Amino acid sequence: MLFRSGVAFFTFAGLAGASSVALGAFAAHGLSKFVPEGMADRGVSLFAQATDFQMSHALSVILVTLVSERVGAGFAQMVLRASAFLMIAAILLFPTALYSASFGGAQWWAPYGGTSSMIAWLLFAVGALLPLRGETAAQTMRGAQPHPAE
Repeated sequence: MLFRSGVAFFTFAGLAGASSVALGAFAAHGLSKFVPEGMADRGVSLFAQATDFQMSHALSVILVTLVSERVGAGFAQMVLRASAFLMIAAILLFPTALYSASFGGAQWWAPYGGTSSMIAWLLFAVGALLPLRGETAAQTMRGAQPHPAE
């Protein structure tokens, strides 16, 4: 059974992945008609970079959520959920800044998205290294029941 946060994170990741595919198709088949004069190559390049970032981080949200659901309740799960939340923030901030820049618009919020992404990855690493409530990882995977030989 999934926690509500897991359901929300999976749902967001699915929507982010689907919209990334749709936006990538738009970039390949019609974006150059809409970018400002003289910006077609740069605009399409920025847009493609945004869809790549969006898709890779949508998949990352799925990965982090799967790991957080697997570790069970505890501090490690809380850190991993924070990582997933920050990856979602990164998806909302960084690609949208690049999409905006593709059309010659503002992009001042891009550094917040990049920073969110970096912190999310660091939290993922920390969550993977945290001791799980004093248990060994093997005990956690077996449902916290010690093996008779332990």
